[in-house]
Amino acid sequence: MAEAKVIVVDPSMFGKTPEAKTAKANTVAKSFGISDQALNEVEYFKSQLTNHNAWDLPFMGYVNEDGYGYAYVPDAAITMNPYWDAHKAFLALPEDVQTAFAIRMLFTHRPVDRYGAAMFLHYQRDFKVNFEGAGANKW
Repeated sequence: MAEAKVIVVDPSMFGKTPEAKTAKANTVAKSFGISDQALNEVEYFKSQLTNHNAWDLPFMGYVNEDGYGYAYVPDAAITMNPYWDAHKAFLALPEDVQTAFAIRMLFTHRPVDRYGAAMFLHYQRDFKVNFEGAGANKW
């Protein structure tokens, strides 16, 4: 049996500078064999989210269903002017870039991105994500 892929996230990282969070996320991603090229592609996808004003959309596909927990809703990340499907664009990325991007989102200040990333990594990449430390949510 393959060794479990575990990512430990300390919530104290959420209040750090963007540079510190990026450095930590990149270190974690590289520990799983993610290349510098994939990390550069993460930056490109981030710019696409900004250009399409799509940061508040569930672009990894997981939506908090009003207190019912997270569900996979693949068509909930669409912008209209101009039309752009952020989730479809995310799925079009190479797998290593998707994984690196999700790892990056584990360290963000936005809970929706953190939990969506944890769901993506768990269900799509067979990772176990543990939030450990002061303020960690266990689910």
